[in-house]
Amino acid sequence: MFEEWSKRYGILALSLAFIFVILFSENGLLDLIRMKRQVRNIEAASKNLAEENIRLKGEIERLKTDDKYLEEMARKRFGFIREGEKVYRTEQ
Repeated sequence: MFEEWSKRYGILALSLAFIFVILFSENGLLDLIRMKRQVRNIEAASKNLAEENIRLKGEIERLKTDDKYLEEMARKRFGFIREGEKVYRTEQ
């Protein structure tokens, strides 16, 4: 009787230990799930950066080739004015 009891609970204990190792050990199932989530996040960030690069390359090209756009950006971003122009600032 003791042998039968110890065999059943021994197999159960061994099975639980095996499941615990598979789930919670380093490089276990939970680590795999966490790593897959990290990969998805990194891929999304990479995609966003690639889109940003395309947008910035287009802006660089436009700044190189479109003088009116270059002037507009210089005026907006840096407050440049042409010679002889006057700037009137108002508080809002």
